[in-house]
Amino acid sequence: MGLFYTTIRVRNVEKSIKFYSKEMGMKITDRKSYMPGETVITLTSKDTGQNLRLIHYEKNCRLYKPYEKGDEMDHLTFRVKNAKTLYQKLVKKGYKIAMPLWQGETVTMGYIKDPDGIWIGLISENK
Repeated sequence: MGLFYTTIRVRNVEKSIKFYSKEMGMKITDRKSYMPGETVITLTSKDTGQNLRLIHYEKNCRLYKPYEKGDEMDHLTFRVKNAKTLYQKLVKKGYKIAMPLWQGETVTMGYIKDPDGIWIGLISENK
C-alpha cells in the first residue's frame, strides 16, 4: 500500500494551475472530469514524482457545496492490492462511507472517512 496522490479543492482552476505549474514547477499530466460540473487536474512533481490533484466543483455538480474555510483538503488516495476487500473490511470495522465502492473498466475505487472525517480513497487495478 502506498500514498498515490493528494487532492485539494480549489476555487479558481486557472489561478491554481498557474501557481502549481509556474511557481512550484509541477507539470500537468492529466485533466478530466468524472461527472458533470467537476474538473480534475493532476500535476506531477518533476523532482519527486509525487502527484497532486486539483479538484473544482461547479454549482451544477452533485458534489458541490459553497466553499468554506477548511474545505481545501479534499481527499487522500492510497493505491492498494485489493480496494474492494480493504474497503469492505474498513466499513465492517465501523468507518463511515464517504462514497460507495465502484468498479470501472480498469480500476476499483471507493472512499471511506478517517476518524476526523477526511475522505480516504482506496484504488486498485482490475486484473
